[in-house]
Amino acid sequence: MKIRILFCGLLVMLASLQISAQQYNITDFGAKTDSTFLNTQAIQSAIDRCFAGGGGEVVVPAGRYFTGTIFLKSNVYLNLMPGAVLQGSYDPADYPDHSILAAKKFGTITHNGLYVESMKAIVIANGAAHTGIYGMGAIRGAGDGKAFQLGLNKDGRPKNLFFISCTDVLLKGIQVLNSAQVTISISGCERVNVDGIYLRSMSNWNCDGLDMDAKDVTISNCTIDAEDDALCFKSEYLDKFCENITVTNCILSSLCNGIKFGTGSRTGFRNITVNNCIVKKASFNGYRHWKMTPDLVDHPDEQSVNTGIVILGVDGGVVENINISNVVMSDVLSPIFIRVGGRFMNPDKKPSVMRHINIQNIHAESRSVIPSIIAGLEGSPVEDIRLSDIQVKVRIAVNADLLKTFPSQIKEDVKGYPENRLTFGTRLPASGFYIRNAKGITLSNVSVTLPDDEARPTFVMDHVQGIELKNVEVNGRKLNGDKKDVSQSGSLNVNIEK
Repeated sequence: MKIRILFCGLLVMLASLQISAQQYNITDFGAKTDSTFLNTQAIQSAIDRCFAGGGGEVVVPAGRYFTGTIFLKSNVYLNLMPGAVLQGSYDPADYPDHSILAAKKFGTITHNGLYVESMKAIVIANGAAHTGIYGMGAIRGAGDGKAFQLGLNKDGRPKNLFFISCTDVLLKGIQVLNSAQVTISISGCERVNVDGIYLRSMSNWNCDGLDMDAKDVTISNCTIDAEDDALCFKSEYLDKFCENITVTNCILSSLCNGIKFGTGSRTGFRNITVNNCIVKKASFNGYRHWKMTPDLVDHPDEQSVNTGIVILGVDGGVVENINISNVVMSDVLSPIFIRVGGRFMNPDKKPSVMRHINIQNIHAESRSVIPSIIAGLEGSPVEDIRLSDIQVKVRIAVNADLLKTFPSQIKEDVKGYPENRLTFGTRLPASGFYIRNAKGITLSNVSVTLPDDEARPTFVMDHVQGIELKNVEVNGRKLNGDKKDVSQSGSLNVNIEK
């Protein structure tokens, strides 16, 4: 009798779960795999019915379904079955402008310091709770369409996925492909879980992989292959930190930067951990080619990663408590770029602040003469930056003859777009690390391997207050303060320990 009662109880529980998670198949609302048929209305009708019924799943069965913009709603999830493809329409008219002006989100692509008025995307969720997309199917953009080939930093191209002001967002298992602009944008959201997605966007400009401006986030087990930055944290609101985030076990391929904080850095970034990741060049030698000569880059015609790890505070925000560990990077032009700049100030007319950055257990192979850069401003130096267990191998050198062409004074672009090739130029005086306007820097267990004909010092310090170099090696020999390895100007408390 007890077993029978227990069994009946289980049946009741299962039935209640089914009722609370109703399924709505888009084909029941008129969706077709006919390539001449636009399914926007059919898919939206299924979403609306699911929402009206209290929530559940909108099922996309196997097949290719062309669609324009659809809007996800609270308690509604898209379930992409194996073989299912939501294909973005190739007609720009199928992506109406969706107003987001009320969110007061700053734009960073055009760098004009204004709020973004509207957004275009295949899937938009605005202010929804408990929503997302999961399954084994794909969402494919129309990034290769002629109508969307508008050029670098041009508006009018739809993203694949855009979630704004949402809570409890789930993206799991899906493929997200071929976007016409940023592939996935999570903006001003809370409690986000991204797990096991495969992302590839190589057919247009500005195709970041995953842009994340949110709090309380987990990102894990993802493979990202992007024309622009692979994993990019954003801070594009004046009253919201991008914070409390863990990233683990991801493969990040890019023609630009692998792991990036910024450029948008309005309120800032804090309490973010990135662990166990691979950074490598994108699979396709696409749009983004750096105009650099063979004396500065080994095999410049081949695709490369611009910078492996980029941490920026350039718009007046605070950047603190960032921990990055166990990263292997290859084919980078430079391994690390840490920068406080003055593109925009905060409402109090003050520049960004950066402190408490910990980067450890990094293995990097570099293809250019651009060193890793750690640089703040005279009025806002970067503080408490700790690098440990770092191995850097550089494949190309600046010999004595080439060094004669390098400028004696390094110009600094404080307000311009912050990038390793642009802020100080490509011809820097250091071969391993260029450190400027910094306070409280520690480099321990660092090994730099350079070609024998490298003529520049490995470490250059310019106005650094307090730096410790512990157990640092250059080409297998311990650092001892020789000018061949270390150069300093206007710096105090430079301590070198064997």
